[in-house]
Amino acid sequence: MEPASRSLRKSAAPKMESRALAVARKILSQPTATFLEHWPAAAIRELVRESAGLQLREDAAGNLLVIVGDPGAKTPLVLMAHLDHPGFVVDRVEGDMAHLTFRGGVRLAHARARTPLAFFHPGSSQRIGRGVLVKAEGGEGDRSTMLAGGRAWITRGRARAGGFTMWDFPGWSLREGRFVSRCLDDLLGAAAAFATLQEIHLRKLSGVQVWALFTRAEEVGFFGAFEAIRLRTVPKGARVLSLETSRALPHAPQGGGVIVRVGDARSLFDPCVSAVLHDVAKELAQKDSSFRFQRRLMDGGSCEATPFCAAGYHAGGVALPLGNYHNMSGLDGGKKGIGPEHVMRSDYLSMVKLLVRMGELSSDLPAREKATRGSLAHLAAEAKSAMRRAPRLA
Repeated sequence: MEPASRSLRKSAAPKMESRALAVARKILSQPTATFLEHWPAAAIRELVRESAGLQLREDAAGNLLVIVGDPGAKTPLVLMAHLDHPGFVVDRVEGDMAHLTFRGGVRLAHARARTPLAFFHPGSSQRIGRGVLVKAEGGEGDRSTMLAGGRAWITRGRARAGGFTMWDFPGWSLREGRFVSRCLDDLLGAAAAFATLQEIHLRKLSGVQVWALFTRAEEVGFFGAFEAIRLRTVPKGARVLSLETSRALPHAPQGGGVIVRVGDARSLFDPCVSAVLHDVAKELAQKDSSFRFQRRLMDGGSCEATPFCAAGYHAGGVALPLGNYHNMSGLDGGKKGIGPEHVMRSDYLSMVKLLVRMGELSSDLPAREKATRGSLAHLAAEAKSAMRRAPRLA
């Protein structure tokens, strides 16, 4: 007969998974674009209202902050995810033609004529029209190979100036163990952050504090993250984890588990934060056979840990291997085009499990980091002694 605590954890696991999937469904169902993150933000506000005990704040840049745990905790764990996704904004409409500007990073070669579009407006979370891309335009100079604008033919409903488009795929679907969606980057990261806070709240742990920071305008240069740093939305002593869906790579395959991300295309992250993440993931893997993880450099893109590290924060990253990164199909061979993004369900659930465990240990994270540094100091002292005893080379 197994110990009661272990049996309890096993019985609680399906409920945690069910809650994490429900959060994902609610957030992924919302349309979004850079600077137009109204609807995922509204979904988060609604989730907070439904979960008594969570605190909601908003900074001057419109970034949302949700807090759970002991208000006296000195070093909160901050889980950061962005609410925008690459897409067109509607500049003007002339008859049945919409003139568009693209925000975000998509290669021009993938934006083929007749790719289906869905039109949205900040005043409604429902699609207001449908259309197809007629012409795609590149940028100037070193951005000439990147999508910068275009024109779309409105085939049904309407488009409105000031609105935006998404590629016309479902917001939420689960197929053969995968999330398949028009936008997983980074609404699935946002879902993992909120699902983690729910679990921490339900466990009523003392001495721990976990925050979720939902940022804006990441896709055009980490604008929301830079403003959160400038506004001191996050205290300097916090431990910050950027949650991302990052392009799956041959050495970081889908189904291999959540990725402990040691760096991105621009930088390497805080080594002590990364070491603790790795240690916690290894401990969790020994206790839970369904939990899988990988430790990788994910240099297919950049994430918000980079600006936080540059600003002097203790920051690291966790990622999910993403198929059709930024909706670009054919990145790894085959015909180039636009397709729905996809992530393995099992990888997402492993991310939530790792984040919940990090939240449970949040009050101990500085001590664990100190132990990591201490082990190196011990080796340094041993090296000094050994080298004194060893004869020098002639």
